[in-house]
Amino acid sequence: MVEKEMVLIGERLLERMNTMENGKIDRRIKRTKTMMRDALVDLMSEMPFGEITAKDITSRADLNRATFYLHYNNVFELLDELEDEIATSFSQMVEKISIKQGEEWEYPIVGHICSFIVDNQKLCRCLLLNPRSDHFARKLTEIMKRKGLQVKEELGVRFDPVQEGYIHQFIASGAMGMMKQWLLEGMPISKEEMTDFVMLIIRPIFNILLPE
Repeated sequence: MVEKEMVLIGERLLERMNTMENGKIDRRIKRTKTMMRDALVDLMSEMPFGEITAKDITSRADLNRATFYLHYNNVFELLDELEDEIATSFSQMVEKISIKQGEEWEYPIVGHICSFIVDNQKLCRCLLLNPRSDHFARKLTEIMKRKGLQVKEELGVRFDPVQEGYIHQFIASGAMGMMKQWLLEGMPISKEEMTDFVMLIIRPIFNILLPE
């Protein structure tokens, strides 16, 4: 009995050690990927994305080039992963915004989006203003359109089925275009002023579509 207990204890100890080792490996992988991601963002602020190579990234991150190819086949894969990570954070932020009948909801949504861009302005500037910006902008626009559909459902609003897609595309793309212009100009006005400005443009549209 004692021998069996010792074997069981040994197996559990080995399992725990393996778990700890795997945790260390996972942390190392995460740290390595973060270093390459940061290097890519720095390089994108200095040169066109199309000119950036794996060697550029690993040199900037002080890593071996072989390390890059352990995780990615090319620079596009790293960019796609970065875009997906930021888009996921953006989506989670948007989904947390509550929509309640009889309460103002437009301003909080626009305000949260402006705050997100301010908090992640280096990343957003690189991802939205590089030659592949339409790819990332489309991801964010789709997230905003999904929020628009949620608003419509929660407020019980009904649109013409043919017109509905155009309505959501117009509002989401217009707001995203203003955000890109804000970044392009170096964000000369505060996020509060930008929120007010966006609302000045789109509130009349909401008033037409969502009459009280």
